[in-house]
Amino acid sequence: MAHEERSLRCEVVTWVSQDFPGWLRVRMADADGQSWFFVDKVPVFTDGQLNADTRLPAPVRVRCSIVGQDEDGALVISTQPDGVEAEDGQTLFRVRGDQLDRHTV
Repeated sequence: MAHEERSLRCEVVTWVSQDFPGWLRVRMADADGQSWFFVDKVPVFTDGQLNADTRLPAPVRVRCSIVGQDEDGALVISTQPDGVEAEDGQTLFRVRGDQLDRHTV
């Protein structure tokens, strides 16, 4: 399977820092329902649609690449296109196809 770029739907759960450019903590649930958390700059997750008054949780996306599919039909994705990793350093995740959107520039 070619590495196809997509956007993984996630949600902002909290602001880590509102100092420019802003840092967010974002949650994603994988195909097994396990929650993973990412902390990164606002521009990594959104194109400026968030501000301090935004009600949380709020939807955001993480750019990812589909790198495979497992025997259960879950897609294996990498969050490396923008260097995003979970708080424990993980960058490969099993997700359902309905968690992904086509990536648009």
